[in-house]
Amino acid sequence: MYTYIIRCNDNTLYCGYTTDIKRRLNEHKNSVGSKYVRSRGFRKLEFLLELNSKSDAMRAEIWIKKLNKIKKESLISGDLILLEKLDISYKVIDNINLLNY
Repeated sequence: MYTYIIRCNDNTLYCGYTTDIKRRLNEHKNSVGSKYVRSRGFRKLEFLLELNSKSDAMRAEIWIKKLNKIKKESLISGDLILLEKLDISYKVIDNINLLNY
């Protein structure tokens, strides 16, 4: 399971979770499945967490969505201390540039 943050063309951030990140990114790129991203346009994947379960991925998504944009940008920049509050096991996927194209 994955929780992710993507940047839209208008510089807003969208957070979601999925079982198949490549499929989900293709959906976002092709304007399928998310009204938010469809209306703003997909720019790139910014942040990706791999989690052990759907419930952990959903918890991470809900928690990230509650963050303000400054904290989301901080998380994207590598401030992983923010994630300690979640108290879940996760792995940050560092090589996300391969998924953007």
